[in-house]
Amino acid sequence: HLGFDISNEKKVKDSLKKIIKKFKKIDVIINNAGISFFTKFEQRTKLEMNKTFNVNIIGTINLCKNYFILHKKLSLKQCKIINIGSIYGSLSPDFRIYGKKDNFNSEVYGITKAGVTQLTKYLAAMMASNNINVNCMSPGGILNEKNKQNKKFINKYSKRVPMNRMAKVNDFHTCILFLASENSNYITGQNILIDGGLSSW
Repeated sequence: HLGFDISNEKKVKDSLKKIIKKFKKIDVIINNAGISFFTKFEQRTKLEMNKTFNVNIIGTINLCKNYFILHKKLSLKQCKIINIGSIYGSLSPDFRIYGKKDNFNSEVYGITKAGVTQLTKYLAAMMASNNINVNCMSPGGILNEKNKQNKKFINKYSKRVPMNRMAKVNDFHTCILFLASENSNYITGQNILIDGGLSSW
């Protein structure tokens, strides 16, 4: 187990070098780190914006860029990069379903996740000749098993989804496994929305 701060480029470089030194390659990179703040838009602080961009965008760029440098330098053969976006990188929240105490996705979170989607397309085009596939998976609303959401919110959100429920964590496993496997070798630059059909309305 190797933990590091992805917004710290030096730590990213050092960690990637350690992993490649030990295993001689990296087969799959999943950029899953992400943060958000739930204060109101008119109360948004510069600190909140900076922290969100540092993790969600700069952290993702740090990993992709520094892996790409090593991939070329060491003539590595193949890698699958899977970025984790969000439906709120493509859609805006429906504010009608939130109560006063519910956490709704912030504008700065949506901006950064939209950035992850575009970054995915850019890197896919740039890295294709180096045998690196870059794709994005964008989850819909996830049922939180530990910190239960408000039942009214769950019901209102579910009614907006054609499949009439929020996502469970294991709803995303098959997509990740597919994008990480050789079955997706000809797929790159794609953003797969797993949202129970919410974005199809």
